[in-house]
Amino acid sequence: MKRRVLIAVVLLALLLCGCKKKDAADLIYTPAPKRSASPAPAPTPAAEPSGTPAASTPTPRPAAIDAELDKIRGLIADERCYEAFRAMQRFEEQHSAPEEVAACETLFAELDRLLNELEPETGTELFRSFTVQGGGVLEVYAFTGPAFVTVTDEYARLQGEENPGAVCFYVRQGERGSVHLPAGTYAVRYQVGYRWFGPEDGFGEYFTAGVLDEPLVFDFYVSGNWASNSKYTITL
Repeated sequence: MKRRVLIAVVLLALLLCGCKKKDAADLIYTPAPKRSASPAPAPTPAAEPSGTPAASTPTPRPAAIDAELDKIRGLIADERCYEAFRAMQRFEEQHSAPEEVAACETLFAELDRLLNELEPETGTELFRSFTVQGGGVLEVYAFTGPAFVTVTDEYARLQGEENPGAVCFYVRQGERGSVHLPAGTYAVRYQVGYRWFGPEDGFGEYFTAGVLDEPLVFDFYVSGNWASNSKYTITL
């Protein structure tokens, strides 16, 4: 009888232990598997435009503008350089559209080429009333710009002569030019300009004028078999 009871107790204990193990296993938390995010849909490529877009047609210039530009071209062709230069200045003061300014700048370039062709060589005498060349030398270095130099017989002027002797000569910028003078006393006047527009217009309004403070005295020296003359060099 005791043995049966003992066996029954053991079986009951085994059953209880089995139930507890099952309950403990049921309490273990197993996380649910993560859901993988669905990939974002790829963007649909934009449809390629069909054909090449037509280029925009530039707006034509007004007829009045073309007429002004043609007039300037005519002045350049006739070598009326100063008139052309002034006309281009007025044009750019009155018109500011990029295409109009560009057209005028093209004409400026044409005028510059013409002025370079017509510019006198350094040392060119544009006027001379002395009857002799003389041995005195006046040399001018045109450092800041092209120069137009006028040399006048100061002694004759002081004597009241109506037309004292004079010589005018030209020097290109960056060059040295000289003129020969007979012995005497001379006043030296000059203009340093921007562009030489020709013998009639000179530098136009675009120059700086000046005069040497003191007249230059050119002497002629004889010593034995040697003769020498005065020489002056000025920088403008």
